Amino acid sequence: MIFIKIIISIAILCITSYIGIEMAIALKSREQILTDMITFLKMVQNEMVYMLNNLPVSYEMSRQRLNSELKDVIGAIVVDMSKYGVDKIDMSITNNVNTLVSLKEYDKDIIISTLKNLGRSDLESQNNIIENAITIIEKQIKEANEVKVKSSKVYKTVGIISGLLIVVIFI
Repeated sequence: MIFIKIIISIAILCITSYIGIEMAIALKSREQILTDMITFLKMVQNEMVYMLNNLPVSYEMSRQRLNSELKDVIGAIVVDMSKYGVDKIDMSITNNVNTLVSLKEYDKDIIISTLKNLGRSDLESQNNIIENAITIIEKQIKEANEVKVKSSKVYKTVGIISGLLIVVIFI
């Protein structure tokens, strides 16, 4: 009987610790995706200005250098651009960006509005859209970093302590 209680106690402690660690990783993931978005926007800007590529080609060339789950989201958007064209892509952008669960709603909103507005204006306006988005996302990255530094240790500690508390109550 004691052996079973010890195994269950260890399992509870492992599960709550895992939950705390996963929450801390989600904070890091948000920062990674936002950083990748800035990289993506800068590369799209370079592809459009210097290589004179159209938007789907610029997206595809730029997304190849990304490291986060944003790469798959942009890939799905590029596929839909090829099927439906740039003018009818709004729903695809919204649906695909909303799959990024690590981002806050206002992070998603800026990404969605930026991607929707690109391709609907001339090259100079697109550069302005990209520059404004980069400025906003840089502020969001600072915020994400502050939250990550402040909260990641808290999540890990709360996970372990809550597991210990449950184990003490269980025993």
